[in-house]
Amino acid sequence: MTTWFREIDVIDDDNIPSDRGSVFVSWHSGGLFDKMLTQNLLNVELVYFDGNLDEQDELEQVASAVSSGKSVVVFPEGESHDSPRAIDVKDCAARIALRSKELSQGFPPVVIPIGIHYSQRFRFRERVALTIERPIEISGTVDELSAVIAGEISRASLSSDEWKDRELIWKARSIIHAERVRRDPDLELRTSYGEGVIGARRVRAAWEWLAIEDPDKCKSLESRTRTHMSEIRNLGLEPRHIDARPESVTLRGFINSIWWWLFAWSFMLGFVTWSAMLGSILPYALTTLVDRKIGCRMDSAKRGAFKLHTAFVLYPIWWLIAASLFTWVLVSDQSPIAFLAKYSLTIDFLFSIPAFAIFPIMIWWMPTSAKLQIKLYTKGTLAWRRMRLWVKWRDRSLDWDALVSSQRKLAADLVAIGDNLILPGDQGWIDPEPGKDDHTMVKIR
Repeated sequence: MTTWFREIDVIDDDNIPSDRGSVFVSWHSGGLFDKMLTQNLLNVELVYFDGNLDEQDELEQVASAVSSGKSVVVFPEGESHDSPRAIDVKDCAARIALRSKELSQGFPPVVIPIGIHYSQRFRFRERVALTIERPIEISGTVDELSAVIAGEISRASLSSDEWKDRELIWKARSIIHAERVRRDPDLELRTSYGEGVIGARRVRAAWEWLAIEDPDKCKSLESRTRTHMSEIRNLGLEPRHIDARPESVTLRGFINSIWWWLFAWSFMLGFVTWSAMLGSILPYALTTLVDRKIGCRMDSAKRGAFKLHTAFVLYPIWWLIAASLFTWVLVSDQSPIAFLAKYSLTIDFLFSIPAFAIFPIMIWWMPTSAKLQIKLYTKGTLAWRRMRLWVKWRDRSLDWDALVSSQRKLAADLVAIGDNLILPGDQGWIDPEPGKDDHTMVKIR
């Protein structure tokens, strides 16, 4: 997971009780990744559950384990999906929860909603955050508890009717954060993804509250935000780039960004890069080929899982083959570099090492070199983006004064709304009733 994602955040894991079992419930937009993340990041003893209660015995087995203090992760929507909101929730989670409460002897188990948030689903080296919501007491009938679970999943996942609405919330959050950084330079310009999720939750609550209380003002703000974001997106910019532009865009800053780009990439031309290329190009090409021939017929959730499974098979096979080839090159008298031994003490030393010692080192080095290459590539990419940003900052054809003025006016209006409301995370905030959404508890200060 730490290889696939460049950033993983777990928020409010202290909501997980240590003295009782838990039924974790979450929406299921990430396919295989949802299961891998919850299995590896929740610090509890999990009982296996395949997602379907086919027999009464299976219900008794899972519920009994939860009642004894273990936990289970349930995706009550069933199949993974591409919807921007939680879809129909089945009753499997409610049935497990109610039955585990009946079987419990000590503290009764609880239901804990989880929000799983991806920056870009199924793309390599993106970011993800898990939000662990407050525990919910188990009560009511199966239908009543299922309705509560559906509402909690919707709130935890920041559900919206359309993906463009979710994107709008995140863009508004970035505008607001850029404005707050401008007012308080001590704040970090780039936040963690987990902090971004918390900010998006606050914006969503305020936005939905405003849509009810003052729909005309909400529509006007929505239109202005979409227009501004469309304009700067066409320029290849983000809100933070506008507010971070120096008052004086000197040549020195541009040269400095070029220096760091050259410095980062100069380290990518050595043994690490060549090892990573030899260990990755062929299995990557085969994985891509299989994905294009077979995966293209699947929906995006299943396609992502299929692609990952394909990589799990092809990469280790190739690493074994590549490690064997490297070992042969380093120890065989027939090796194409064997004649260099008399010119190089290093190569002569390598040829003196027995094959049984070289082979396991080469197996370890194949994936290790790829991970090191990822780190080098990340540094080089960040330096490249910074250099391109300086080019844009120095572009006199852009009306920077108009861009800055437009964003600051929009940001001031958005910040003013949030400052006048009590939102999630503020002092005085009261969580909504189980199953209700955040906007129902938003109050004017």
